[in-house]
Amino acid sequence: MNRQPGRPSAQPLNIWCFTDNKPGHRNQLQGLINALSTRRTINSNWLQVDGSFWQKLKELRQHYKVHAPDLILGAGHTTHKYLLLSRWLFGVKTVVLMKPSLPLSWFDLALIPEHDGLHSQANVITTRGVINQIKPGQQKNARKGLFLIGGPSKHYGWNNQQLAEQITAILSAYPKLDWQLTTSRRTPEDFLAYLPTEPKNLTITPHTECPPSWLPQQLSDTGRVWVTEDSVSMIYEALTAGATTGLLEVPIIKPGRLQQGIKSLLQDALLFRYSDWLKHPAIKPRPVQLNEADRCAELILKDFLL
Repeated sequence: MNRQPGRPSAQPLNIWCFTDNKPGHRNQLQGLINALSTRRTINSNWLQVDGSFWQKLKELRQHYKVHAPDLILGAGHTTHKYLLLSRWLFGVKTVVLMKPSLPLSWFDLALIPEHDGLHSQANVITTRGVINQIKPGQQKNARKGLFLIGGPSKHYGWNNQQLAEQITAILSAYPKLDWQLTTSRRTPEDFLAYLPTEPKNLTITPHTECPPSWLPQQLSDTGRVWVTEDSVSMIYEALTAGATTGLLEVPIIKPGRLQQGIKSLLQDALLFRYSDWLKHPAIKPRPVQLNEADRCAELILKDFLL
């Protein structure tokens, strides 16, 4: 019998989450836990993978006596050995988020973004981008806009002046919108100095001043979002929220799988680049139905936990 979202079962599902505490990995795990929680009553236990292996083995045995798991999740390379160890020790099914560094056949189920390659194995669910905690917004405020700024990486370069010019042009084109802008840990410290000081409709909130709930709250009702192309996770978060999403352009220095994922989104008209907007200011992407956490949670409960 399929369980309906929003009607959790009375029988709790005990889940272990192995975490390296990296924000991106923890965000994916929490997104899946949240989605499962709308369908089942969940008892989640978060287990850090720091410390010595033998000490951790002892902790796992003790933890099992009190919180025997029904399902074990992990995200990040350092969690893989603990997923496999727990699978071997306790005979519990494992789910690894993102493409593992070890053979896929060693895990019971893998949730792998399509930009990491398509896999035909029966134990793989291919996702559009990485799973996140964002929920699709029901009503968008057409008078609110949001800029999400990343930073240079091994795949993308950076140009403060060019990026500031793109933001200035967008602000000028939509003077009646209330715009928010936030940065990330990768944003160069001198970037904000390049932004215009005149617009009264722009509020800047550096990432150091944003509590964990800030971005989900902003995305929940913001109608228009611009994201620097390097910020792949935030691109998928904006799409999951259902916002009209544009790409602020930064130099590409190492073409690869991330660019292929963005190219696929552009080909499907789910977002657009700044240069396309300049040519066609009225450009609009197709409506987005992207909620990979919910889709994966439904598949796990329906077809995996048998």
